[in-house]
Amino acid sequence: MHTSIIRSTGYWAPSNVITNAELVESYNAYARRFNAEHAAEIAAGEIDEAPFSSSEFITNASGIERRHVYEKSGILDIDTLTPRIPPRRFEDISAQAEFAMKAVRPALEKAGREGAEIDGVIVASSAQQRNFPGLSCEIQNLIGATGWSFDLTMACASALYGLNIANAMIRSGQARRILVCSPEIMTCINVHSRRDVHFIFGDAASAILVEADDGTPGGWEVLGTHTQNKFSNHLRSDYGFINIAERTVDPDYTPGLDQDGHRVFKDVVSLAPVVARDLMTRIGLEPEGVRRAWLHQANIRMVDMIAKRILGRDRTPENAPSILEEYGNTSSSSVVMNFEMNSDDMNAGDTGIMCAYGAGYGVGAAAVRKR
Repeated sequence: MHTSIIRSTGYWAPSNVITNAELVESYNAYARRFNAEHAAEIAAGEIDEAPFSSSEFITNASGIERRHVYEKSGILDIDTLTPRIPPRRFEDISAQAEFAMKAVRPALEKAGREGAEIDGVIVASSAQQRNFPGLSCEIQNLIGATGWSFDLTMACASALYGLNIANAMIRSGQARRILVCSPEIMTCINVHSRRDVHFIFGDAASAILVEADDGTPGGWEVLGTHTQNKFSNHLRSDYGFINIAERTVDPDYTPGLDQDGHRVFKDVVSLAPVVARDLMTRIGLEPEGVRRAWLHQANIRMVDMIAKRILGRDRTPENAPSILEEYGNTSSSSVVMNFEMNSDDMNAGDTGIMCAYGAGYGVGAAAVRKR
């Protein structure tokens, strides 16, 4: 059985930033227009009035102050409320593959690896731009790798599901080096016309290079990984290839993102720490032996509670750092971004836990030790 190593990570976030104040101004302008245009239906009780948002509401609900986005103007335009991304020619690199490469290149460069040395590529993200060919195949081609590749989607836990698979394949000897990348352009999925979700997502890409230990110093030993699912419809996105067929029956049908925030919070806060603790028990790791937890950045209250239940102590910026304020929820890329931004100060022998959780429900956990 081979030892699995995280040799390097990479991440990238766009330079375009939307503050809470900008987002609120746009959303409230939309809400005012909606309420005026539908005043009669609202008065008759046929539809609900669009509630107004505020920076204070967003901060209290999530801890988010800003988010980095792929394209800004379309999100803030009340006639579109979604990013403007021009279609590309058939022969051009796809937008999401180009986005992914901004994290893949730094990860490979830090490890001193060429793409041809990679045995497999896993694109693990909440959604892929197309059904086929796989985005992973395109990235594999861009870096000059051969071998195998595939896409997987497990919402905000996707990156750790990819790490779990990579770890298993390397430990069993099926591969020497696997690249897991998570390009998350979540502002294309988000519904910016709904107050309860209009502020949640930002865009970012991450990458993890996982290798079999060949004696080269450095990196992080993967002590163990674990994933677990529990089906739920309480956080759901209906964007997909069947939408065009659904519109033949209802031309006005608009797929969207639906969330019962209170139920999701309750369910995930109960499930995620159990998955992480089960992994810790399996490998004989006590909470006091964990110096740091890198958690998916969903909202700050969730981060606080899950950190406390995993670590057995109150969350602090040292034992479970948060990047929510600056980046918002960047889906599965957030746990890898958090790890890279907040791991340089750890010493050889220090142990940490990654944990990500999201729609599905799916939860992924990984225990790592600095070499």
